[in-house]
Amino acid sequence: MTHALNLSQLLNTADAQARKAEIDTLRNLHPSDIAEALEESQALPTQVVEILLEVGNHKAVDAFAQLSIETQEDCLEAGNAQTMLRFVENMEPDDRVDLLKAVDDEVREDIMPLIAQAERNAIRKLWQYAEGTAGAVMTTEYAMLSKDLTVAEALAQLRLQAPNKETIYYIYIADQLRRLIGTISLRDLIMSKPHASLARIMETNLISVPHDMDIEEVATVFSKYDLLAVPVVDKENRLLGIITVDDVLDIMEAESTEDFQRISAVVPFDEEYFRRPFPRLFWSRFIWLAVLLFTSLISTTIMEANQEALHQMIALSFFIPMVMGTCGNAGTQSATMIVRGMALGEIEIKDLGRVFRRELLMGLALGAALGLFAYFRVFLQDHHVLLGFIVASALVATLLTANLIGAMLPLILKKIKLDPALTAGPFIATIIDAVGIAIYFKIALLLMGTFQG
Repeated sequence: MTHALNLSQLLNTADAQARKAEIDTLRNLHPSDIAEALEESQALPTQVVEILLEVGNHKAVDAFAQLSIETQEDCLEAGNAQTMLRFVENMEPDDRVDLLKAVDDEVREDIMPLIAQAERNAIRKLWQYAEGTAGAVMTTEYAMLSKDLTVAEALAQLRLQAPNKETIYYIYIADQLRRLIGTISLRDLIMSKPHASLARIMETNLISVPHDMDIEEVATVFSKYDLLAVPVVDKENRLLGIITVDDVLDIMEAESTEDFQRISAVVPFDEEYFRRPFPRLFWSRFIWLAVLLFTSLISTTIMEANQEALHQMIALSFFIPMVMGTCGNAGTQSATMIVRGMALGEIEIKDLGRVFRRELLMGLALGAALGLFAYFRVFLQDHHVLLGFIVASALVATLLTANLIGAMLPLILKKIKLDPALTAGPFIATIIDAVGIAIYFKIALLLMGTFQG
């Protein structure tokens, strides 16, 4: 990348004129591009702060806000508290709280007294909300007006509020107790007659979210109603803050990353791949692999316990990979579809009965179709009627079981407050392998005892 190359030259040059030229080039970039260039340059935290100070103006502040939280944390811990104050104070309230939570206690204690009283109050307010809830990601910088104002008066007040607000596309109307009673878009405000009252033109059919709503549910609200921002309220409907669409995009990215890590049997982590220390990366992978290894040993134990069946019909062992693989794939299919449906709000815990009936029929249908296919494959190649019947019956039973386990387990985990994404990957496949092999040998012993006895 050209920007990264120029920054590399900037970090290594002793020529003051050349350095000034590179800084001027940075000033002409978008803050996000400046942040990206700093990240890719692998500059030391002190160098990042130095470059941002040389860039100066609002772009440096905005660029700092666009850095990864790991880089922000490193800069805050490496820089002087007084120097870093400018960057921290100008961050969005929710981002500022996330950063202060991440840094060491000593660093936080050094910089907190330097922050303005109003900002400290906002930090303490946001700090109290639990991670993963609407309150934890909301911002307190929103435009709020009284319903008694005219449009002309509202626009005059909005001009005064706008510089300190994250967004003014929506203006929120509240009473003296800050209870939310209406909202109006900036477009509607501009298009209305100057003497019209806000009480007459505001929208009273409000979409809001409680402060303790799960952030994934908040994302669903944005998607359903095509919102740019949504107000966050308490139990008395008092306006606490707003969540903007850019925060929702960050939330969705973080949740998707976490779900993908869980699906891949990795303990979730927030750091970038190269920033996570090797020992921590090792443990985040080792823990789940150890669990899966232990689970897979169950399949081995079941096979050892059924040596007699294998001795009676050695051909049974030839079809173990097929039965285990098919039922594992079917379980993963079901789990993935259910987890995705739950993430999109299409499936809820109350739908457990409907899901059970649907997947019961699906398991029977898939088992019958694939069992018939397997029977003819065994019969035509091995000319063994009993073996074909065993494999076909086992596929029907294992596919039915795998389908139901894959569909029910995510809903059960959600019910007990665990992440359903745990089921859509190697974890459920390994469990279903063990269940499938147990069913396979049980059916084999039953049918062999019936037809060979």
